[in-house]
This record gives sequence, C-alpha cells and structure tokens, in this order.
Amino acid sequence: MNILKKLLFVSFLSLSSFSFSEVSLSGNVALTTDYVWRGMTQNDGDPSVSGGFDLEDDSGFYFGVWAANVKADDEDGDALGSGSLELDAYLGYSGSFNDDAGYDIGYIAYTYPGYDSWDFEEAYISFDFFGVYVTYAAGEGIANNYGEIGYSVDAGPGSFSISYGDYENTGSNYLVGYDWNVGDFTLGFYYSDFNSDEGPAKDQDGGYFTVSY
Repeated sequence: MNILKKLLFVSFLSLSSFSFSEVSLSGNVALTTDYVWRGMTQNDGDPSVSGGFDLEDDSGFYFGVWAANVKADDEDGDALGSGSLELDAYLGYSGSFNDDAGYDIGYIAYTYPGYDSWDFEEAYISFDFFGVYVTYAAGEGIANNYGEIGYSVDAGPGSFSISYGDYENTGSNYLVGYDWNVGDFTLGFYYSDFNSDEGPAKDQDGGYFTVSY
C-alpha cells in the first residue's frame, strides 16, 4: 500500500498546479465472465467485477485507480476458495502527433492487499498509428518485461481488434475481440489463447464476455 500512497502524493503535486476547471474526472465499471490479463485468467475462470476512476488534465497528464476481484492462491498454488482484491494505481502522460497517431507513457503499481508478495510495478510506453499500436512495459526489480502489438478497426456497429503479446519468462498470448457500443455501454466479445513457457500443461484458452459502462 506504500506504493499507492506514493502515487497519490505525486499525482496530487502534479495536478495541484492546474486549476480545477482544467481537470476532468471520469469513472468506469465492468462485469466480465472471466478476468483475463495477458492471456491468463486472474479469477480461476469465474466472473469478476471491476471499476475505477481517472483524473486527467487538458495538458495530457493523468492519474487513475482501478480495482477488481481476483482469486487468491496459497503458498502451494492451491486456490483458497475465497476472494482477494487487485488494486492498481497509475499516472502518466498521453498526447498525439496528429489525428491518426499518438503516444502514452506512464507508471503503474499492481497491489494485492493481504498478498504483498504479489505486488509489482511497471513503467510503460505505447504508440499508436492508424489503428496499429505497440506497447512495452518494463518490469521494475524482479518483475518481467512485456511487449504487445495489436490492431483495431471499425466494423459495423463496433470495432474489431486483434493482438499478440509476449511476457518475459512467462509465455505469449493472442487475443481476438469485438467491442459493440450500445448507448453508454460497451459489450465485448473476446477469445484469448495463452502459450506458457512452462509447457502445454500451463496453457490456457477460451472465450469471455464483458459489459462495461
């Protein structure tokens, strides 16, 4: 939790130099049939509820917090059968080169109250060009690095997307999805495939559905 306190303090100092009228606050909430992150289930295939808030200044600086329920494991890797919480905090800066290209750079802390050994941090940078994006996350300390490339295109009433990611010393993943905007809601249909570096026994694949607001 010390990581979150540091991020909160830094973000307050960054945004305090701007007038309140220049800062916008937004929120989000989502329900998914399975919380899948980088191709790996975080909730043992069970539904997960998530939500967060973002503060963003007109200049491009932003700060946010996000939380979701995840399945906790004991030291032997066995599911406890009780829930745990993932609580993330991030800050960064985003901008654009033109109407079709932009960038995003920031820092994120992933924390798991009650399971401090799971905590880790990443510095990330992302570029997008005409629907194609490239993201690289550098793990801090012993955390592994992650790289991803993807493409999104408007299709019918929504958008179609595909991506490939490689997680150092962990595995690679593919994701195919379709996001359909219905009023203020977004319906997401996804299929992911994870190939573990530990062998086929650790591979994962399957589809999941998300409703977000």
